[in-house]
Amino acid sequence: MRRLVILAVAGVALAASTTLRAQIPEKFTNLQVLPKTTTRAEILPVMRGFALNLGIRCEHCHVGEGNDLSKFDFASDSKPAKAVARQMMKMVTALNAEVAGIGDPAPAGAPKITCFTCHRGTVKPLTAPGGGG
Repeated sequence: MRRLVILAVAGVALAASTTLRAQIPEKFTNLQVLPKTTTRAEILPVMRGFALNLGIRCEHCHVGEGNDLSKFDFASDSKPAKAVARQMMKMVTALNAEVAGIGDPAPAGAPKITCFTCHRGTVKPLTAPGGGG
């Protein structure tokens, strides 16, 4: 019985993932921070990372509503949050370059600093109380 439940959950997750991929464009026309050659398979984990690390959904930065991503205008720059996301991506990349040699190395392929480092699952970064050292 337990094996049947696991298979059912896995099947639902696979179907949802396949549907999501089908709704996202194959080619991207307005990449300004990520390489212009970024594929759909490469961009999905980045966007999922934003969603999980900031507790947001696609419509936070992209024009569209609901779950049908095929109706979203991903190339539009009309939402200010998209410009902020680009600035933050550049900042995180620069910070990771600066701290690469400090302390223990990050696991292979993983950055030391991510959106979660400051955001902790919220849209606005969380700061430590006080201001002292």
